[in-house]
Amino acid sequence: MEELTPQEYLDSILQPEKTSDHICWECIHLKPVIKGSSFPPADIIGWCRKIHWPHYWCVADFNVVKECYAFQGKKKK
Repeated sequence: MEELTPQEYLDSILQPEKTSDHICWECIHLKPVIKGSSFPPADIIGWCRKIHWPHYWCVADFNVVKECYAFQGKKKK
């Protein structure tokens, strides 16, 4: 059995409501909307935990973001 980091473990059990090709999707600071959640509007894919902390920045699928100062990519094995 392979060792998972805490982030990889959470990514494996907390399934997002939808996926996107948005730049934020590959960032470690994105907190995605969890499957079955009925609270957020349909266009929200998640929240950025780095920008505007403690009041998270909502990330909508239609926002065009080419570059972000807070972006940190997820580590791939």
